[in-house]
Amino acid sequence: MTHRTVGHPAGLPDDPRAHVTAPTPECPVEITLGALQGRWTTLVIRELLRGDRSYSELRAALPALSDKVLSDRLAQLARTGVAERHRRPGWPPRVHYALTPNGHRLGPVLQTLWDWGTQTPPPDNETPPSRTSRAVP
Repeated sequence: MTHRTVGHPAGLPDDPRAHVTAPTPECPVEITLGALQGRWTTLVIRELLRGDRSYSELRAALPALSDKVLSDRLAQLARTGVAERHRRPGWPPRVHYALTPNGHRLGPVLQTLWDWGTQTPPPDNETPPSRTSRAVP
């Protein structure tokens, strides 16, 4: 069996979309980056990787995150098919958020980004992040 990248530079897939000369909406990397775009998005996903969460549970887990940004990120994650919003019956009505199966597939992606970041020095103009724990961002 031939490896997918044989005949291509290391890390590049044997896929016609890998030969574009400008970013396109069909590019798998752009699709992934689009799903992860925005400050706090990776942290919201991290919390949802731990299980379904209500809005108030997400707010408690990320206390520095504003209500507006949390609402925006949850809506973005729902639009991109990463998370789902579930309204549960009862009074008061309860809303929970959960990752879709496709959203769960971002777990290893975030772990890989974390691992890369722990091995890469930050730019000179930024304070280095704490590197004492090995958790998804």
